[in-house]
Amino acid sequence: MAVDQESAARAGVAYVHAGWGYGQPTSPIPEIVESPQELLQLLHSVGPSEPFVEGSMV
Repeated sequence: MAVDQESAARAGVAYVHAGWGYGQPTSPIPEIVESPQELLQLLHSVGPSEPFVEGSMV
């Protein structure tokens, strides 16, 4: 939802829009994933400078 995107922007954290969820993203248009599997692929593609810990919000 737009409020999630705004919250992420105000917190200074990355935002990925879940295309299977509610609402439409606003400008600037964020990364959009269309399935939970696509989200996992995106998270696993994060480089070593940005570690991903499975089960975490980071």
